[in-house]
Amino acid sequence: MLDHISVALVEPEYPVNVGYVARLLKNFGVPKLYFINAKIDLSVASIYASHGADVLDSAECVDFGELRRRHELLVATSAVRARRKGNVVRRSVRLEKAASYVRASRSASLVLGRDTTGLTNEEIKLCDIVTTVDTGAPYNTLNVSHAAAIMLYLIYRGRLRSRIPSKESRDIFGRQLYDLALATGFRKHKRIGLKQAIKRIAATSQLTEQELFLMTGIFRKAIGMGENDHPRTKT
Repeated sequence: MLDHISVALVEPEYPVNVGYVARLLKNFGVPKLYFINAKIDLSVASIYASHGADVLDSAECVDFGELRRRHELLVATSAVRARRKGNVVRRSVRLEKAASYVRASRSASLVLGRDTTGLTNEEIKLCDIVTTVDTGAPYNTLNVSHAAAIMLYLIYRGRLRSRIPSKESRDIFGRQLYDLALATGFRKHKRIGLKQAIKRIAATSQLTEQELFLMTGIFRKAIGMGENDHPRTKT
């Protein structure tokens, strides 16, 4: 049931964690494990993988660009939440919601950060949404294998919802909405946060593919009308 999902570990350092994650993927039928800048000996990790050793054998080392190319949805995981309203990058969705988006995607990857420091802001920006496992305690940083286990279980047990729009249609929607914002004089210093907000809206809205294209067409027409209202003088 989870054969459209993968897990990506960013700069893992401890073989035991990698081995446990591989075992989890085997438990839930997740076929693919990716590494980004792996720093471990996989032969040691296989000791802890049990029957998931074949998951390690087929694991691939990729960069974020390649991970992005292969998946419709990237879900960043982080124990560090946004403390300011303006921090759009780390504004997380509830874990149950994130699980439903993963189930509804054509292909998705759970991106788990470093064993010690997690994901950077720049890495989170490359993902579509960010989520966190809320433990209800001041210290809520889980071991990567524990976090992966909780997420995979929720994805497996959740109800299937309608498919989320494809990445291509979300990207087109995002570009048109961003261009419309610029055409209305949106403040320059807020544009970075705007891009992140638009990405999250496109990935987590309840819009169907057709509805997203309809909205994109409206944005495009509005931009065109604005340009007609303010013609440029040719020299």
